[in-house]
Amino acid sequence: MASTSEPWIQELKKLSEAITLEFGDLPVDTLLKKRTEKEWNIAQIFSHIITVNESYYPLFDQIQKGKYVYSMLGNFAFIRRYFGKIILKSVQPSNPKKQKTLALWQPKENIDATSIIPDIKNHLNTLASKIEDLQPLIKRNVTVASPANERIVYDLQTALDIIVAHAWRHYEQAKKMK
Repeated sequence: MASTSEPWIQELKKLSEAITLEFGDLPVDTLLKKRTEKEWNIAQIFSHIITVNESYYPLFDQIQKGKYVYSMLGNFAFIRRYFGKIILKSVQPSNPKKQKTLALWQPKENIDATSIIPDIKNHLNTLASKIEDLQPLIKRNVTVASPANERIVYDLQTALDIIVAHAWRHYEQAKKMK
């Protein structure tokens, strides 16, 4: 029997394989090349994915320990669905609208481009493990808040959908940078 967390874990495995195939043999100068000063390079894109995903880790840990408290807005299913739907739509790879990221989620300044591909692959593997650990909570339909704003609440399943869709969106962005 497949676990409740399996769809997200499989998507992360597919993404890791796609990153290896698409970017694994690229020279460092290609990973660091920018088309314009305002755009991120490939290394920064992958650093951003890692930064965003890791911002969820403290929430996941608190939920597992039973110490997580979300805003009262999380008590209203229609609010959770509303925020979840809007954010999930905004991070879809098919959404062409560019968005400015929050300071919290900016890529690291000094990225080691020689290790960014192994780093993102290791990160996706760690994320998959963390999602597997969330298995009992996924079944319980736990509410979480965005790491960027505690008033933006959605269900844990939606949070995982957002995380995976966001990573695929930036994978597509990185492909355009080659």
